[in-house]
Amino acid sequence: MANNIENINYQKLHLDIDNPRLPSNVTKTPKGVLTWIAKATAIEDLMNAIGTNDFFAGEPLVVYPHPKKAGEYIVIEGNRRLTAVKLLHNPAECDKPSSQMCAISLEAKYRPEKIPVVIQTNRVDVLCYLGFRHITGIEEWQPLAKAKYLKQLFDLTDSTKPVAERYSLVARTIGSRKDAIKRSLDALAVYTVIEEHDFFGIQELGEESIKFSVLSTALANEHIAEFVGSVKKLPHPQTNLFQGLGEESIEFLMLSTDPIVNSNALNKIGIEDLTRWLFEKKDGKKIVSDSRQIGMLGKVIATPKALAALRSNSSLARAFRLTTGVNDDFINFLYTAQSALEQASGLVANVDYDEVAMDLAHELNNSIKQIGRTLKDKRIEKEDDF
Repeated sequence: MANNIENINYQKLHLDIDNPRLPSNVTKTPKGVLTWIAKATAIEDLMNAIGTNDFFAGEPLVVYPHPKKAGEYIVIEGNRRLTAVKLLHNPAECDKPSSQMCAISLEAKYRPEKIPVVIQTNRVDVLCYLGFRHITGIEEWQPLAKAKYLKQLFDLTDSTKPVAERYSLVARTIGSRKDAIKRSLDALAVYTVIEEHDFFGIQELGEESIKFSVLSTALANEHIAEFVGSVKKLPHPQTNLFQGLGEESIEFLMLSTDPIVNSNALNKIGIEDLTRWLFEKKDGKKIVSDSRQIGMLGKVIATPKALAALRSNSSLARAFRLTTGVNDDFINFLYTAQSALEQASGLVANVDYDEVAMDLAHELNNSIKQIGRTLKDKRIEKEDDF
């Protein structure tokens, strides 16, 4: 980044209407953007700080030349500070300014006319700087704002190049990993479908309330990704489909559909289901109440009878019992119990008799016998079926 600082009159500085943090429903006009920044970011505190102490010259704004207005600039870094300065001069620039804004403006000791800025050649140069500062740096943006910013960078790459190469180029630009860039853009493509369908009418769900990181985490599960269309499952090229093998015996590959450039690959019905399971509350509870349950959801989606149960208003836990994943959990629970009992067994010779401990030992013994009897009965049933 260049270090040459110039002092520019605040009236020649414009807010960035393409700021990735702006919600889609904000009117993309100077007043609309300024009003949103003022109302959404508690601008009064910053107005008061600048009005009392003057503008801090050690942290200049970052700008680039306005493409249509000679001698004027668009602010890429520092829109909130510019908003505060503009309001110190004229609170009426904001739609329905608060009484506090008006009072701070009236009583301000300082109303800076000129603001220190670093001028970059074009928007591309500034976007690269923002990546290091807000994506991989110490002042990280929220996940959805990050994804929108990455989309701006992605759109600046050569669209004739393979999409994987474009992911790599964005990653190199901001010092990130290709897989992280792709995961964020995949989630943004799915989010765009959700937004275009007005968040499927889910109460209290919107651009500023949706947990984009949860959506991104869910799409990292290959079963969920296939369900919404961000990946597709194809037989491995070396698989001989004429051998009469069942699907469980065939090796598959999961291939990305790259929905950021191929939105038609996405499944709107699957996206609506996923959105409801992740974010909609029924009787005060969500189907997936914790991100740690995403693995369970993936296994349910991969099992037709479990998926049908979930779609028929079964709980996630009940639907999960219809999957093979419940067998894995059962074995893991047994291993955990075995480990704990082995530790207790190593201590029992050195502890005093305790009635509570004896009762627990009896209960554990009964549970172990019950598990053993049930498994024995299942083995007999399996042998009879044969």
